[in-house]
Amino acid sequence: MLLAIDIGNTSIHSGIFDKNVLKKTFRIPTYSKNLNSRYARKLKTWAGKIECVIITSVVPVALKKIEKTIKHVAGKRPIVVGRDVDSGVENLYKNPEQVGSDRLVNARAAYELYGGECVIVDFGTAITIDIVNKKKQYIGGVIAPGPGISLWALSEKTALLPKVTIKKPKAILGRETKESMLAGIIYGFSSLCDGIVNKLKKKYCRNAKVVITGGFSKLIGPYCESADKIDTDLTLKGLKLISEDFNV
Repeated sequence: MLLAIDIGNTSIHSGIFDKNVLKKTFRIPTYSKNLNSRYARKLKTWAGKIECVIITSVVPVALKKIEKTIKHVAGKRPIVVGRDVDSGVENLYKNPEQVGSDRLVNARAAYELYGGECVIVDFGTAITIDIVNKKKQYIGGVIAPGPGISLWALSEKTALLPKVTIKKPKAILGRETKESMLAGIIYGFSSLCDGIVNKLKKKYCRNAKVVITGGFSKLIGPYCESADKIDTDLTLKGLKLISEDFNV
């Protein structure tokens, strides 16, 4: 079995593959108290069956903790994308090191699973919108504040707006404050997605498929008119593809 781990700024998304089947996924907050022991408990049932581990991470501190836990619980040394193995996607960024490995992993997965040239929208802590072209090259992307950050800013930086848990709004027109905020988040970010994606496609990749992923993808993705596919586990699937390249 393969354990694939995506360490993001908000959550650690993990998946266990049995050959080509994604058997189980789970998430825990990246900055959990007692992260090591909490993650170890999640792995307890599977520890003896895990043959290899592959990780993409944008949080160095959490990566160190997870690597230590994996070695202790499963007795395996994790393979880290960008450090130990390459994504398999040519990176055309001016400064390639500035691109998070998760974005390259997403590009790899979208390219191979959904027909080559793709625009990938990742609704996470930040929203990233990236392009992988017909030549399997990552050509660049867009970064914007994510839904969680935006709601936090509204409640923290205004005197009268409350804290709100993100969920589906009743309508696009709110009739009380929390509903108005939810409508702004869901319809606002789906419109941001559609607007930027349409401009990118018009200039760079007219026939590209649009793949939506990330922690908020199930919630916001259905409101994105430009979406061709919503795949919450895109990054985990990309890690699986990369592991096959290097027989890990």
